[in-house]
Amino acid sequence: MKSRLLGLCFSTLLIFQYGLSSAQGVYPDRTVRLIVPQTAGGPSDIVGRLLAQKLTNSLGKSVIVENKPGAGGNIGIDIIAKSKPDGYNLIITIVGILGINETLYKTLPFNVLKDLDGISKIASSPLVLVANPAFEPNTISELITYAKSKPALSISYGSSGTGSPQHIGGELLNIKTGIKLNHIPYKGAAPALMDLLGNQVPLAIVGLPAALPYIKSGKLKAIATFSKSRSKLAPTIPTFYDSGFPEVEAEVVYGVFTTAGTPKPILTELNQKIGEIINSKEVKEKLLSDGFDIALSSPSELNDYLKNEIQKWRPIVQDSGATSD
Repeated sequence: MKSRLLGLCFSTLLIFQYGLSSAQGVYPDRTVRLIVPQTAGGPSDIVGRLLAQKLTNSLGKSVIVENKPGAGGNIGIDIIAKSKPDGYNLIITIVGILGINETLYKTLPFNVLKDLDGISKIASSPLVLVANPAFEPNTISELITYAKSKPALSISYGSSGTGSPQHIGGELLNIKTGIKLNHIPYKGAAPALMDLLGNQVPLAIVGLPAALPYIKSGKLKAIATFSKSRSKLAPTIPTFYDSGFPEVEAEVVYGVFTTAGTPKPILTELNQKIGEIINSKEVKEKLLSDGFDIALSSPSELNDYLKNEIQKWRPIVQDSGATSD
């Protein structure tokens, strides 16, 4: 009787374990969604679609891209913040946007530090201050002298929108150099560059990948990049660090996040898969040729970087007076 009872208990345990395993499945067992909280065709979208294509092959399940632009990226972020923490909803975004929005917006329907889990950094690129060839200054020192000789806010720079890293990077430039450039927001880098090419604005701050073709062709001139070291793809462009302004530093870092509470084995698997993809010769060469630097990380390193971005940009946003209104 005792042996029969033990056998029944053992069988029940096996059935329970098998049923639990079957219910949970092996990740992934269905389509994974990758949200891009910006419009199609931008840098985040380009990097995201490349990653989704390779992740589809690596995971053995489809990874589809959904563009959810609006509210400075907050629409897409909110979707992930409120999703089930199972690894089937991912987002690729500029980490600086998450950091800036924490101060730029008076209220948010989520808390990025509590509601998101980092998976990995993907790539980075410096911001660059570019000018129309007709604009007189060619260097940082010339720009500072020129700007201080003009009425405050009489010289404008375009960016990809209010509260964007490009906009707040311009405010950082104003604060650290003592000049007053007037911000003109656009709906993306492309329209800002079009007006710059047409000399509707004399300056623009954009990501280096967006401006590099025009710089190489001579249609625009680069004043400086917001980085400590010169870009390998554009080694002749000086940095603000070179020019004696080491605090004028701003890079665009692309990171992949998911919903907080996602099981660590899933985070680890995704981190490993993404690392293998980004380090592959094909993808690495593609990103480098498009003006991106490789920037991989562990999940915890990405979470720490996000915390630092919030702390870095909070006083700059506050001092600039920029708001989401």
